[in-house]
Amino acid sequence: MAYEILKKMIDESQKIMVFSGMGMIRESGIAYFRDEPYAYQIEAEYGVSPEELLSAQFYNSRPGSFYNFYKKEVLSRGGEPNPAHYALARLEAQKKKAGGYVTVATRSISGMHQAAGVKNVIELHGNFHNNRCTGCGKEFSPEYILKSHGIPHCDKCQSAIRPGILLAGEMLDNGLITKVANETEAADMLLVIGTHLDAYLTKRFRLYYTGDKLVLINNETHPTDREADMVIYEKVSDVLPEVIQ
Repeated sequence: MAYEILKKMIDESQKIMVFSGMGMIRESGIAYFRDEPYAYQIEAEYGVSPEELLSAQFYNSRPGSFYNFYKKEVLSRGGEPNPAHYALARLEAQKKKAGGYVTVATRSISGMHQAAGVKNVIELHGNFHNNRCTGCGKEFSPEYILKSHGIPHCDKCQSAIRPGILLAGEMLDNGLITKVANETEAADMLLVIGTHLDAYLTKRFRLYYTGDKLVLINNETHPTDREADMVIYEKVSDVLPEVIQ
């Protein structure tokens, strides 16, 4: 019954805003760096917390150690899109054909949504596929970074290469913040997947949503769940492929 109701809500909506949380990464078989016991393993191996390792201060003061961690724990872990990512790509194509749209906002840096075919993605924390030379601005792939020895340098001007992600301590892009707020305000449906309503992304931006179709899909409970118009406690990768054919 819940799937039928959700499908009807999606079918009747033309402008769908999606907040995609870290649960989507976990459902692709990748541990989030704040998850236990992975976070403890990282701290035991590197001597500092994952948050500190991924901070601007650590990158600027110890770039060699940063890249040692970044290559092994971020780039090498890879991961593939799960069925929910592909379902969102289908939904986006369907809504575009009908004159509507789907916008996905995420803090994930994996690029899995794009790998599955989703076009309209707002990545608040960047993407590890887009690395740029600090000197000439040339872009480099994760493969180039992985093959480098120590700190990766540009093969054109020899300047250091900057990872394409937002590091802790850096400011979010104001343009991206405005875009998420505007898209959320214009939406007639808000779909929150793989996270809860008190997480950073949803807590900051869901206040812009004024509709009555706030749907939460997550396999964990949270006290704020009652604030959603509909809640499904299942894996996103099980739900979305069933309702989006």
